[in-house]
Amino acid sequence: MSWSNFFYIDPSWTALLDRHGVGTLSSLLNWEEGVLVESANGSEVWRVSITDSADVERVLYLKKYFLYDSKKLRSEFLKGAFFGRSKASREFGNLERLRGFEIDVTVPVAFGEERSLGRLTRCFLMTEEVPESRNLDEVLMKELPEMPARLAKSTRQSLIFRLAEATRKMHRNGFVHRGFFFRNILISGNRFNRVFVFDAPRGRKWPGWLLGRKPEKDLATIDSAATVFFRRTERLRFYMKYHEIERLTSEHKLTIARILKRAEPLRARQLRRLGL
Repeated sequence: MSWSNFFYIDPSWTALLDRHGVGTLSSLLNWEEGVLVESANGSEVWRVSITDSADVERVLYLKKYFLYDSKKLRSEFLKGAFFGRSKASREFGNLERLRGFEIDVTVPVAFGEERSLGRLTRCFLMTEEVPESRNLDEVLMKELPEMPARLAKSTRQSLIFRLAEATRKMHRNGFVHRGFFFRNILISGNRFNRVFVFDAPRGRKWPGWLLGRKPEKDLATIDSAATVFFRRTERLRFYMKYHEIERLTSEHKLTIARILKRAEPLRARQLRRLGL
């Protein structure tokens, strides 16, 4: 491991980043080459590329968080600003944890924190790009509508199966994402046969005796915009695949009712974000 002042690089990436002069905390925090993908709410996302020793391009995403605003410092007081781990550190650890559950994730490369007298000022997370991937909401809004009806139906069924499988693995290992929206799920492969999870700084692993109904939050979140893209029977199929059941019991019906109730307040915001 390469640790320095709250700084970590995956050992398999150390030599490559050093060769390009970005193998330190300061160089990565101040790296502004490439394309600025997003800038909002005290954060930036940069898409950068470097070449390895075989001249193969490796595309990376560098997400930076800034905590100069007093309001943001107050809201993050116990979430890494003064106490606890930073958002970048939490997400790096959660991605590593999900990989351990054999769930496809964006590969974490490095993270680091800059503090002044114990106060977090900046931090970053670097991940490797998933080749030829797009967000699930982009697939549902732009690519599925252009497919022939039969192909679109089979693709939706494949997505349901893969999503249910990834969600089941998370929850059976006691992990709750707490931000399981379509935008935080990547789809890859010619037949949309791979599902990747990312953007999980709020996620947490719970011991079995404390897990309880917490996974219902993720199920409500992922269902919040599903009404537009999936039929009622398809959403029900997701639930049954998730639980690996052939028939609903009365307890399952009660659980579904709770999930729908939790999803309802989220729907308007998610559909508005998608422009629907």
